[in-house]
Amino acid sequence: MGVRAPATITEVVLFDPDMSCDPLPAALPRSERGFTSNVLSGTPCRHPAVGVIAGTLRNHRKSAALTNMLTRIDHIGIACFDLDKTVEFYRATYGFEVFHSEVNEEQGVREAMLKINDTSDGGASYLQLLEPTRPDSTVAKWLDKNGEGVHHIAFGTADVDGEAADIKEKGVRVLYEEPRRGSMGSRITFLHPKDCHGVLTELVTSAPVESPEH
Repeated sequence: MGVRAPATITEVVLFDPDMSCDPLPAALPRSERGFTSNVLSGTPCRHPAVGVIAGTLRNHRKSAALTNMLTRIDHIGIACFDLDKTVEFYRATYGFEVFHSEVNEEQGVREAMLKINDTSDGGASYLQLLEPTRPDSTVAKWLDKNGEGVHHIAFGTADVDGEAADIKEKGVRVLYEEPRRGSMGSRITFLHPKDCHGVLTELVTSAPVESPEH
């Protein structure tokens, strides 16, 4: 039995003179027919394999929709001892400019967001430079242990609550019971690094950004 490779799954034709198949209702839409006909008899029919293939495709589309909630790398967080000197390094070396800066009292950090590029989901990707403002902050403790460097990676999503809940169901610990305020009015939560192969991971739902704030 030969099979002609199709342009789409609805155009597959089996070259089998003994093919058994169920007659198709005359009013059945072409998109529901699967196989066009038994090419020797010319009788429109559906081969039993069509239901299996169609079901597989539907499940694949559903699975893809469920796994595409993370739409960009929102930022890379970099811990530093001196924010001003670090900003100047990135400006002089790479030409990156500060898009936004602020002090986050809750997290005990002074930060600068250096925009890298816009993203296809309407957001953007940044470098987030973090300087601790007090010795008991998480970033200060991390610096004492590790020195300057990459602190975390953040993924952007339109629904930080839903994404955190879905990831938690997969056995990954979510560090905040409820998302908290992040940079530029965003809503954020973190995933435990021990559940993410050693990488502290942040989930971010950005607030609308109209223009740079300094």
